[in-house]
Amino acid sequence: MNAYEKIRIIRQLSKLTQTEFGESMGLSKATISNFETGRVPIPNYVIILLKLLYNIDPEWLMNDDEEDLKKRFFDKSDSADSSMQSAFSEKFKKLSEPHKKYLMRCLEELILLQKMEEEGKSDTYSKNENNDTEII
Repeated sequence: MNAYEKIRIIRQLSKLTQTEFGESMGLSKATISNFETGRVPIPNYVIILLKLLYNIDPEWLMNDDEEDLKKRFFDKSDSADSSMQSAFSEKFKKLSEPHKKYLMRCLEELILLQKMEEEGKSDTYSKNENNDTEII
C-alpha cells in the first residue's frame, strides 16, 4: 500500500470528506484528491501535519511495504498528548494560509534541530533549573 492510498484511508477512517480533511490542514479538496490519486507528491509539511493533527507515523506513511493499519499511529498510546494535539489542531485551523505555511517552516526547522541534537551536532538548547528546555 503506497502513501497515496494511505492518505485516502486516513481520511476515510477519520470520517471526513476531501474538503473537510483538506480544510483541517489548510489545503484544498483538489490538493487532497491529487494526493489520493498520486498525481502530486506529498510534501514534507503535509507529512508533519498528519503527524501533529492525526497522530500518523511518518515512517508508516512513507513505507510502501507497511500495510498494517494498527501501526499507523505515531504515538502508540491512546491518550498520550491527545489534548495537546486537539489544541494544536484547533489553533492551526484559525490561522491564515500564510501563517500556516510559516508555522510549518518553523516546525520543519525544529525537527531538523532536534535531529541534530540527537546526533550530538547542536547545543542550541539547555535545561533550566525546572528541567524545562530553553534556547541558549
